[in-house]
Amino acid sequence: MKKFSYLLSISLIILSFLGTEAAGQVQKIRLKVVTEQANIRLKPDIGSEMLWQVVEGTELEAERKEGEWYLVVVDKPDGSRIRGFVHESLVEVMGSGLKPVPAAPVSRPEARPVKPVEVRPIPDKQPGQDYFVTLAGGGLYLSPVDLNRAAQGVTDYYLADLGTGKKASLNGLHLGWCYGLDFFYRLSRQLFLGLGFEHMQGARESTVSFTLENSDYRLLTRPGLRNLALRISLLYQPADIFYIRAGLETDLARTSYLYRIEQDDLWLEWKGRASGLNVGWMEAAGVQWPVYSWFQVYVEGAYRYASIRNFEGYNDYSDSDGLARTEKGKLYYWLVEAGGQYYPALFIRDRLPTEPGVLDPRPANISLSGFSLRAGLRLIF
Repeated sequence: MKKFSYLLSISLIILSFLGTEAAGQVQKIRLKVVTEQANIRLKPDIGSEMLWQVVEGTELEAERKEGEWYLVVVDKPDGSRIRGFVHESLVEVMGSGLKPVPAAPVSRPEARPVKPVEVRPIPDKQPGQDYFVTLAGGGLYLSPVDLNRAAQGVTDYYLADLGTGKKASLNGLHLGWCYGLDFFYRLSRQLFLGLGFEHMQGARESTVSFTLENSDYRLLTRPGLRNLALRISLLYQPADIFYIRAGLETDLARTSYLYRIEQDDLWLEWKGRASGLNVGWMEAAGVQWPVYSWFQVYVEGAYRYASIRNFEGYNDYSDSDGLARTEKGKLYYWLVEAGGQYYPALFIRDRLPTEPGVLDPRPANISLSGFSLRAGLRLIF
């Protein structure tokens, strides 16, 4: 029995020694970079963060293969090491490394110097990707308060003045559409400087119809806005699929209004159009997806702040009797009295209105601030 125990112990020691030797002989995969550059990524995913770049001809050792990716270890120039994944399309297999040493070599071969892995840091600017252009379009939500209040006020004023005893509920101008183009230049690996423009436009027509003393009436209002924003912005891209940006904008805005009152075949109307200029700012965030190396698609949400008070333009009055006149001036907002109540009004006048029945006159303040959602294309050069 003692002899059997002794033999079992000897067998376990031998098996343990052989297992250690076998573990030491696990062969790694030798690879060679066959493209101009190969990206070493944090995860086996084309959208994963890029850790390093190695040049064509660099030899690598892979610990294992996961799908289409090799897990490799790279020695950096500062002596540190990184582990990451390289795609199989960027390398070719050279053969196995770490050959076992003979137990009793007859002669010791001359040691050959091991060629160090040639690596280089990711450059601040990547050649061939210094520029890109974006084209985008979408919808926006804004609230030009003075325009909307005036459309509501003019409607309610005539309803009260005609003695209908009614009040309207207008939806106002809120929704519009926009499109734009930006040109970006790479300042560093993750930061870009952009120049571009965006055009926005929106209008809202509302109609209130009623019958009074056998006459048919119709009150029509249509506030409108257009704006061309010229901007300079900075875009920061912390990851391949996500970015944020912020910038300053010069807004070249144009506002308009239409008030029309109809009674059977009789009518009168006011049309106004005015232009203004101001400086605002914008901020945005978006996600993007590569389609080709030179082409991406993206979706972006943005907020713009802009408020303009210096509108100047023309007001055209006309009616069914053939009377027509044009007045040049500034865009003013005030309250006008009818039936003991005050209603908002907005017109272009040659001077600040001060006649009886006018309350709190001031230059109109037209807000272009609001949110937008856009989808677009990115072309990389």
